[in-house]
This record gives sequence, structure tokens and C-alpha cells, in this order.
Amino acid sequence: MRKLICWLAILASASAYSGCKPRAAPSAVAMSNPAMQSDRRTALTHVIMPAMASLTLTASRPAHSAELARSAGTLEARSTENSLAPPPYSMEASDIFYPALFQGSWKVVSRTADVIAPCGMQLFTGGQAAYDNVVQTEVKEGSALEYRARFVTQSGGDESGGGTYVAADREYNAREIAKAAMGAFSVVDTPVATPNRYSCLLAPPDGSSNLIRVDILALARKSEPSSTDKFVCSEFVRQIVSPAQRNNPNAPPVSPLSVKEIETISIYDVVGKDRIQCRQRTATFLVPSQTDPIAFKKWQLSQGRPVDIRYYDVTYTRAV
Repeated sequence: MRKLICWLAILASASAYSGCKPRAAPSAVAMSNPAMQSDRRTALTHVIMPAMASLTLTASRPAHSAELARSAGTLEARSTENSLAPPPYSMEASDIFYPALFQGSWKVVSRTADVIAPCGMQLFTGGQAAYDNVVQTEVKEGSALEYRARFVTQSGGDESGGGTYVAADREYNAREIAKAAMGAFSVVDTPVATPNRYSCLLAPPDGSSNLIRVDILALARKSEPSSTDKFVCSEFVRQIVSPAQRNNPNAPPVSPLSVKEIETISIYDVVGKDRIQCRQRTATFLVPSQTDPIAFKKWQLSQGRPVDIRYYDVTYTRAV
């Protein structure tokens, strides 16, 4: 699966989420195993990716100038054309400002539609075996992640003119996804849940005391309200996964288990006042490491392209 906490990155980003069917999530020790890191499902069970049988494998190639030019267009174009260029936008808003129709509670069903390895199996997390496993379990078997999501009214924000706006309830949504995918007590604590930073402690399902800390930092954000029936938004975040040191605050810092950057583009189509359909694309980019020569070499080989791209079909039905 793409790593135990990929779902948190998507959630912290556009809050649209996708899913996969659960199995046991790995412990901090298991996270160091490349095969475990790559199976999004094994780590988070239903948490971000499941179902359509279309599957594409793109050959490794550099991001050409024509593609870079196209990437400067709309977010929807970046998704539909599967741009391999890094996000061209910056932090353009203090939060994602959803249309008023989103306010309230929703039942969500998310399925993985496609999995792509733009840089080939050498750089796809976990290699060929992990790719094949993801395709089989998340795409071909078509299992879905079902959970609840909530959008609430917030105050402030320059874009709202100092008034109120509708935003994703990040902490609530994260817990609901975790409950559906990993069990009721998977999220031990959420010390920070703001638009620009989300942090939580996850408990391994094996009952060990080796908690995992996940920090998600927003790097860029953009939205495009294209019509009354369509809303497109994106966030680019850095995801840092580390062993938690909750029981020993004076312990020396430890190296992260994983550091990656993830762009999530969500294209929402309003089907009716009680139903929204979302097409979501996540693109994972490698980050250069100063301490791991292998990770640094992989980053060089990626040439700024994403190494793992996934598409999801997400349906929101208003909860009664």
C-alpha cells in the first residue's frame, strides 16, 4: 500500500479521500520494509485506493517542455492529462474554501480506479511485487472504503472577507477514516489539526507500544470553482513518518522512516443537493535525503517526476 499513512496525506490535503480494504497496518519496524511501505492497503486497509480495472504503466521518461507548459494550466488539466511535472502553483489560499453545499455530514465510498508507475518499477515503492499486489488487491478486486466525512463552518480567512466559510473537519475525518480502516483506537492523539499542519500518533494493531508519528505540512494550495456544479482543488504536502517518542520526551531525535511529497487534486461534480461525485488523483514525489545515499540516488533518478500516481472514484451521499 503506499505506506501506512498515505491516507492522512490525502485527508490533510483536499480532504476528499479514497479507499482500500483493510488488513493489519504495519508497526514502525515493519514500515522500514519496502514491500510494506508500498502496500497501502496492508498498512491502512481501506485507506486510499481501490477499484476500476483500468491500469496503466507509463514508461520512465523526463518531463518535457511541452508537458511543463501544459502543467501551468488548470488543476483539472493536470489530472486528466496526468502531468508528470511538479506542481506549478504556490500557497494561494489560507485553506480550501468549499462551496456552501458541502456543509454537513456525508457517507463516503471510495474506490481505486488506476495505479501508475511513471518512473518504472525501480522507483515504485516496493518494486514490481508491490505494484502487482496493489493492482490485484486495490484495482482488480475493487473493494471500497466506507466512512463518514464532515464539513463545517469556520470563521476568518482573507478569502472569506473576514466572515465564515465551509472547510473540511480534518480531525474528525481522519479519525473516521482510521476507524473504518484500522480500528476504533488507531489514532491515539491528534496534537495539531490546522489547514497548514496535521499531526497525529498512530497505534500499531499488534498492540505494541511503538507508536508512529505522522506530520503533514502544506506546501502549496490552489482551488478553481469552475461552475456552480463543479469545484476543483488541490494541495501539495510533505509527509513525514517517524517513530514516536511519546514516552521519552528527552530522547535524542531519530531519523524519519519516510519523507515524501504528495499532490492531491480533487475534482468534485455536484450530482444533486445530496450527492457529490469526486475524481481524485494523488502523485507522490521523492525527497532528497542527506543521510540515506540510496534514497538520494532514487530521487536523482526520478528527475522531478512522481514515482507513484493513483486515481480514485469517491462518492459522497448526504447522511441523514
